Amino acid sequence: MARLKSVTRSTKLGPEEREAALARLKEKELDILVVGGGIVGTGAALDAVTRGLSTGLLEARDWASGTSSRSSKLVHGGIRYLEQLDFRLVRDALIERGLLLQRIAPHLVKPVRFLYPVQKRIFERFYVGAGMMLYDIFSYTGGRPPGVPHHRHLSKRQVMKAIPSLSNDALVGGITYYDAQVDDARYVASLARTASFYGAHVASRSTSRASSRSASGSSA
Repeated sequence: MARLKSVTRSTKLGPEEREAALARLKEKELDILVVGGGIVGTGAALDAVTRGLSTGLLEARDWASGTSSRSSKLVHGGIRYLEQLDFRLVRDALIERGLLLQRIAPHLVKPVRFLYPVQKRIFERFYVGAGMMLYDIFSYTGGRPPGVPHHRHLSKRQVMKAIPSLSNDALVGGITYYDAQVDDARYVASLARTASFYGAHVASRSTSRASSRSASGSSA
């Protein structure tokens, strides 16, 4: 009988890797077992295994089969939180957006352009434009470029040329700004593969039973 490896280290998550992971989970006591293969579960498993903990990850269906594949798919800084003066949240989110765009997952996270229609010539353009300028400034505070273009003010003619289907009397101009969009299901699968590479035993289409261990070491 072939001897099992101490870890199931692989970036591939096929049938063979699943069987090897399940075999290790049956015979090895873990420091942590994560149940649920969504963005939170895969992220927790990756965090645990890279901290040196022996880690297992189980998902009853497929990776990101639940809420994690039904998100808005936006990676954004939360521009609406500027109005609530939650500057720290916006800054941290924009730094994370920049990391995802340029370092962590540039193959999965791409810039996406938004248009804000301006309906009042002076106050609204100044108020919203000031917020977007602050949004751009915060995106540079992570020590690297933001990875997306800065905001731009557009005239009514420029907006109508870009989107001719808009009603001619619906706006007096516009402001464009950028955030990012992610392939959420592929991102979750990538986290699961990365956790596996670092030594986590990961298996989809698998369930677990509740178990606990007393201080004396006996299982219940």
